[in-house]
Amino acid sequence: MVLGVAGVLVGTGPADAQVPPGAKVDYRGTGVVLALLPPPSSLHATRPAIVIEHEPIAGLMDEKMSMPFLAASTALFQGLRPGNRIAFGLQDTPRALLVVAIERLAPAR
Repeated sequence: MVLGVAGVLVGTGPADAQVPPGAKVDYRGTGVVLALLPPPSSLHATRPAIVIEHEPIAGLMDEKMSMPFLAASTALFQGLRPGNRIAFGLQDTPRALLVVAIERLAPAR
């Protein structure tokens, strides 16, 4: 299981999204929000968590799967709810694979 820290991403699509200052994106993925968990939760005592069912992530994971990531703040969940499609950026750090960017996408057709 990989845990991460989520951030906010602003843009019109995964390819042209803006990454928050200081955030480095190593991988990009898309998926659906399954759960938003404010602290304390079964995943972390003091940090919020987001569970994402994501598509394969090029260069990282060849399979579609569901997994939890830690979030930097519950404020990151504003405007998000389970069922929302998102694009997200991941940063590979020494301690964890971190979600550093999230962008809400239009529903799938």
